[in-house]
Amino acid sequence: MLFKMKIKKMREKPRENCAIFGVTCNDLGYSVSKLLYQGLIALQHRGQESTGISLLKTGGKIYTYKRNGLVSKVLENPIISQFWGNVGIGHNRYATTGAVGYKSMDYIQPFHFKTNEIEFSMAFNGTIANFDEIKKNMDDMGRVFITDTDTEVIAQLIGSIALGTEDWPEVLKLTSRLLDGSYSLILMTDEGDIYAMRDPLGFKPLCIGELKSDKRNLYFVSSESCAIDAVGGILLRDVEPGEILHLSHQKDIHSELVIKSPKTALCQFEFIYFARPDSIIDGVSVAQARLRLGSLLAKNDPILKNPEIRENAVVVPVPDSGRSVAVGYAKEAKLPYVEGLMKNRYIWRTFIIPGQARRKAAVKEKLNPIKSVIQGRDIILLDDSIVRGTTTQQLVSLLKNRGEAKNIHLRISCPPIVSPCYMGIDFPTKEELIAGRFQKLYNENYIEEIRKKIGADTLLYQNVEDLVMAIGKEENQLCLACLTGNYPLKSVEKLAEMEQSIVQSRV
Repeated sequence: MLFKMKIKKMREKPRENCAIFGVTCNDLGYSVSKLLYQGLIALQHRGQESTGISLLKTGGKIYTYKRNGLVSKVLENPIISQFWGNVGIGHNRYATTGAVGYKSMDYIQPFHFKTNEIEFSMAFNGTIANFDEIKKNMDDMGRVFITDTDTEVIAQLIGSIALGTEDWPEVLKLTSRLLDGSYSLILMTDEGDIYAMRDPLGFKPLCIGELKSDKRNLYFVSSESCAIDAVGGILLRDVEPGEILHLSHQKDIHSELVIKSPKTALCQFEFIYFARPDSIIDGVSVAQARLRLGSLLAKNDPILKNPEIRENAVVVPVPDSGRSVAVGYAKEAKLPYVEGLMKNRYIWRTFIIPGQARRKAAVKEKLNPIKSVIQGRDIILLDDSIVRGTTTQQLVSLLKNRGEAKNIHLRISCPPIVSPCYMGIDFPTKEELIAGRFQKLYNENYIEEIRKKIGADTLLYQNVEDLVMAIGKEENQLCLACLTGNYPLKSVEKLAEMEQSIVQSRV
């Protein structure tokens, strides 16, 4: 199922699949709905298709409200004013699995699970590579599913395990041992407890914070630290890979257990593209990592040795994720940084628009060159990544034709993406990735062929070694599968082999 969705969905830019946020307060009369709204607004960049919240009413009843749309539209004041409770969780969604029915209410999170035996609400970020296998086992046990999402599979699995024990940490420990995938999840029980869990390899970020006053104590769990900042909280630490944390207004925050792994696999794309620059992930400032990415690109750039280019060059970012990298590059190169592209902030999702002709038109609607600062100049253009290459090609053409730039020197902060992702990022198949396809066709000359295809005068990618250095982690602490083809999960290796066999059968 996951593989089928991968070959159906094709995006121009990589997309994450969801944000999670939770809060618990020791003041039973205090309502956390406004804090959930503020936290989810801060995490809007991680998912724009739908949003929802679950709150625990005094007495143990869980209420859930969720709709398609942005946080500001779904959780307006007339809505959140109706939801009272001192414990709650929230979710922003972008669909990967179950994408066909993503507009159905059944597919929107939090996933409110209720049977005659158990009730809880869960918010999930990630992808379970072996969820088909788990779902089949659940089917054999007579479980009935209403969606095709791995979220429901996890909920059904948790509910089934909970039949044998009322100890939630034990339930989640057993659940974690059966899941092969990348995930962070938070679960709210009908007793007012929040449990946070991160997969043993730590693919997806998750952190905790607090806000204490004379009146009350508040604890937070969030996909990124920027949301904890947004509610006025203090970042305490990241949830460790494999850790199960318990947030309770009675017992404070405490770690139930940590399932240790000899290595970790934090997704490197958090630092390249996904996370907000003001977030800190596993102790690393995203903004500082992006500045270092730009600096290292400049250190390795041969065109900076050409005095004619240096004299005529300006550094231009592709807004918004290229900005920090461009600042780092300009500072290292000692070249002027200019905003050469104006972004229409009301058109910000061109990569999901269906139809190639419509996408081309949308690029012109979204970005417009500032001719007065780029005309006749050598433009060193900084962007985060190239996936299919079509938007990059249009952007280069736009700068040359409408902006009348002399030359476009394209610099990419991510190394070439040559392999699809099966760990929760919506990368297409290898054949649809321009670097993956061209590498196969042209071998060691593939980057030069990409340059020709997109129309840039020069093209320089970041290398893997400098990427790792910029992030500040060891190579065995990061997932680099989309760059190397080496997958850290056993189930994913099988999916990759399946794709390769299908591709070969088409040749």
